[in-house]
Amino acid sequence: VSFLLSASHGFVSHRFATTRTSRLFNSKWDNLEDEDDEPYKVSPDMTYLPRNVMRQNQHFLDISQASGPTHDIYVRNPSNDVFWFCGKVARVSDVSLEQCVARQWPLVEEHAASLRPLELSSVKRGELEIWTAPGDSELDVAYNRPDLAMQKMERDLPDTSSGRKIRNTMVGFLAEIYDDDEQGFRTWRTEEGLPANPEASVEELEKVLESMGGMDDNELDEEEQEQSEGV
Repeated sequence: VSFLLSASHGFVSHRFATTRTSRLFNSKWDNLEDEDDEPYKVSPDMTYLPRNVMRQNQHFLDISQASGPTHDIYVRNPSNDVFWFCGKVARVSDVSLEQCVARQWPLVEEHAASLRPLELSSVKRGELEIWTAPGDSELDVAYNRPDLAMQKMERDLPDTSSGRKIRNTMVGFLAEIYDDDEQGFRTWRTEEGLPANPEASVEELEKVLESMGGMDDNELDEEEQEQSEGV
């Protein structure tokens, strides 16, 4: 059974297929403890299980369809400058972006490690970095627009208790799932979240998209037309 997620935007496809994703939920991170710190307590509703991922997916759709703010999610191994697109989050207006990400941190972190096992799964829990970009800004990110700076999130907020009081219905997470031949969208960024490479031309972007299994030419033209019209 496959569920096509209606929040697909830009050149990244979002597809949740229960027949293909059981491998994503065999992570043992929920049972691990930091060696040097107090154990990080994962809320049961954010444990990396299919029912939690699908519930937060539905919450994302509900919130975004009600015009709640959305943000793109990128996850980085701090040992390099590659930021991997791992999905999107949504929140009601009473919840800050920082609270939204902190509340769903275990779900986002472990999904990223399962999505990119070679690049991210070896990193100790809590040490992966989660960064955000404006919602549906993948094309601007791919073009390396110099005015688009990503924002680094924190797992533990100064007042962590307030974050845990946020009901899971007030936030949502649309997990990125790859098609069989998709290489995954990533970007190279500085420590400040700015592009590490010069702004790309249309021809350069087409080559990048082709290598990642992204938009075809018609989709790219449509996206550029929308942006030029201010849609």
